[in-house]
Amino acid sequence: MADPARVPMGPFDTPAEVGGVPVPGFDDEFERLDRGEIWKLDAVTTERRLVALAALVPPGDTHRALLYQSLRCNWGYRNDVRAQQEAAEEGLARAVQAGDREAQVRFRYCRAGAREQITTPQDALGDYIAGIDLARAIENPRLVADGLAARGGVQSLLGEQGHAVLDLLAAQRLYERAGDRNDADANVLNIAVAYRRMGDHGKAAEYLAQSEQYAVRSGDWTTLLSTLMQQGYLAEDENRPEEALARYQRALVVAQQQSSRSDIATAHLGMALPLILQRQYAQALQLLARTQLEFDAAGDRSSQGMLDLRRGQAHAGLGQHERALADYARAAVSIERGGNLRYQAMLYEARAVSDQALGHSAAAVVDLNRYIAAHEAVEQRNHSQQAEVLRYQVDAERSELENRRLSVEKAARDRQLAALLNARRWQWTALALGGLLLAVLGALVMRQFDRVRRLRELASTDPLTGVANRRSIELHGEAAMLHARALGHPLSVLILDVDHFKRINDACGHLAGDQVLAQVARACQEAMRQHDRLGRIGGEEFLVVLPSTRLAQAHPIAERLREAVAAVSLDAIGNGLKVTASIGVAELQATDADLKALLQRADLALYAAKAQGRDRVQLADTSQAELPLRAAPAEA
Repeated sequence: MADPARVPMGPFDTPAEVGGVPVPGFDDEFERLDRGEIWKLDAVTTERRLVALAALVPPGDTHRALLYQSLRCNWGYRNDVRAQQEAAEEGLARAVQAGDREAQVRFRYCRAGAREQITTPQDALGDYIAGIDLARAIENPRLVADGLAARGGVQSLLGEQGHAVLDLLAAQRLYERAGDRNDADANVLNIAVAYRRMGDHGKAAEYLAQSEQYAVRSGDWTTLLSTLMQQGYLAEDENRPEEALARYQRALVVAQQQSSRSDIATAHLGMALPLILQRQYAQALQLLARTQLEFDAAGDRSSQGMLDLRRGQAHAGLGQHERALADYARAAVSIERGGNLRYQAMLYEARAVSDQALGHSAAAVVDLNRYIAAHEAVEQRNHSQQAEVLRYQVDAERSELENRRLSVEKAARDRQLAALLNARRWQWTALALGGLLLAVLGALVMRQFDRVRRLRELASTDPLTGVANRRSIELHGEAAMLHARALGHPLSVLILDVDHFKRINDACGHLAGDQVLAQVARACQEAMRQHDRLGRIGGEEFLVVLPSTRLAQAHPIAERLREAVAAVSLDAIGNGLKVTASIGVAELQATDADLKALLQRADLALYAAKAQGRDRVQLADTSQAELPLRAAPAEA
C-alpha cells in the first residue's frame, strides 16, 4: 500500500466530477473525525484511523484525497511542525490546481496553524483571513466558523481581545445554528482565554469551568490540556502561584499520556513562573533548560521569547543580573517583533530591575518608562475592548429582542386568526399568549436596560479599582465647582498619593501593586461621607471631591482617609507589607479660574506633604495659587 500521507491521485478532476457522488464509507468516517472524534484520540490511534481513512479514498477521487490530506495535515504532524507546514504547502498547491475551494480553505487553516508555531501568530492571520473569505464564497458555514474561531485565537494572542471576542462569539453562533455541539463546546475555551487576557477574570473563570466540564465529560484531551493551562495562567494573573503550579502539573500529566512533545514543553514552561515566584530559581533554570530541548525537538519557536524572559527572571532571582540582561536581550527580539504589549510590559519591568541592580540607572529609567507606557496601553485597550464587547452584546440583544418580538407577534396573529375561524373559546388562548408575549418582552427589555446601564458604568469607571476614572471624576469636579459658585457654597478637594508605590511594585510585582491600589480605593470609599466622590486620576493617585466643605472641615476627613489607608491589611499580598498615603487639601478660592487651578494647589500641598516625610496631610494656602506646577518626585 502507498504511504498513507501521500495518497495516489489521478488527473486533477474537478470535485463536481468525482466528489459530488456520495461515498458512504469515506464520507461517514471523515465526518466523524473532522467534527470532533480526532480531538480525543492519542497519537497512535490517530495514525491508525488516518491510515484506515486513506484506504477508503476511491481511486481517482481527487476531492476526497485532498480532504484526507487536509485532515492529516492538521493531525498527523503533532511532533513535527515544519513537516506540517510542508504538507500544507503541497496540499494547497494541489487544491488550487484542482480548483477545489473547500480543500484550499482547509490547507490554508493548516498552514496558518504551522506558521503560528514556527514564526509568529501575526504571520498566520493572512491565511486565516483568506480561508474565511473563501469559505464564505462557497457558503460553508462550518468552515467559516472554524476560521473565525482560529482567527479569534490569534487576535487574542496579539492582544486584540475586543476583535477576538467578536470573532469567537460569531463562530459560536454558527456552530450552535448548525447543531455542532462539539465545536460549540470546544469554542468556549477560546472565549474564556480572550476574557482572561482582557482582564475580565470573573467571566474567564466561568467559561473555563464550563470548558473543563465539557472536556472531562467528552474525553477531549486537547481541550482539557488547554483549559488546565489557561486556569494556571488565570491563577498567575490573580497572584496564586501554588494553584497555578498545580494546574500546570495536571496539564503535564495529560500531555505525557498523549506523548505530545510541544504540549509537554508548554506545560513545563508554565511551571517555571510559579517556581520563580516561590524563589526556587535553580529548579526553574533546570526546568527551562529541559523545556528548551523539548521545544527544539518539536521545531516549535512560538514560545522562545517567553522562554528567554523566564530564564532571565530566574537568573535575576539568583543575583546574576548580567546573565539576566543577556536573556532579556534575546527575549526582546521575539517579544517586540510579536507586538504583544502584555509580554512587552513584563519584559521591560523585569529588565529595569536588573539594570537598576547593576547601577545602569539611565537604562533602568528608559525601561521603566517603557513598562509604564505598555502597561497603561494594555489597561486602556482592555477597558475600551470591554466596552466594545458590551456594546456588541447590547446590539445583539436589541436585534434578538426585535426578532423575538416580530416572531411572537406573527405567531400570536396566526393563532388569533385560527381561533376566530374555529371557535370563540380560542380567544382566551390568544389573550393568554398576549399576556405571555408582554411578560417575555418585559423581561427582555429589562435585560436590555441592564446591559445599557453596565455599558455606561464601564465608560465612567476605572476597571482596576472600581471607582470613577479620571474623565468621570474631573467632570464631576467641574460640575461641583459650578454648583458651588452658583449657590455660594464652599468646595474642597483632596489629592491622595500612595507612598513608595514603586517599591511595592519592585518588591512584590505588578499584580500585587494592582491589588494594593484596589484595597486602598476600597478603604477610602468606606471612610468617606455619603455625598463625597472618589476617582483615580493617575497610577497611584486619587482625587476626592468634597462638596459643601470648607478647608477646616476637609482636614479631619483627609486624616480619616490617611488612617484608613494605613490600616489596610496586606498580609495576603506580602508578609509585613504596609502602605501609607500622603494627602494634599485645597479649598475653592475666588482666584481659581477653573478646576485645574484648584487641583494645582491641592497638588502643591501634596508635594509639600511628601517633602515633609510622607504619611501626612498638608493643607493648601491661598498663596500657592500663583506657584508653578510641580515636577513629579523622583519616587512616589
